Amino acid sequence: MNQPSPLETLAAYAITFVAGALATVCVAAYGRWMKAQGRVPDQSVQV
Repeated sequence: MNQPSPLETLAAYAITFVAGALATVCVAAYGRWMKAQGRVPDQSVQV
């Protein structure tokens, strides 16, 4: 079986980490933008 090199594994983890961090930043920015627009989450849905 073909074993991936340690550098390839490290690159995969780094790419995944950067993608997760970018997604977190984008979701936070979207939340701030929504708040600036005066929109709030719908409170009528009870969980």
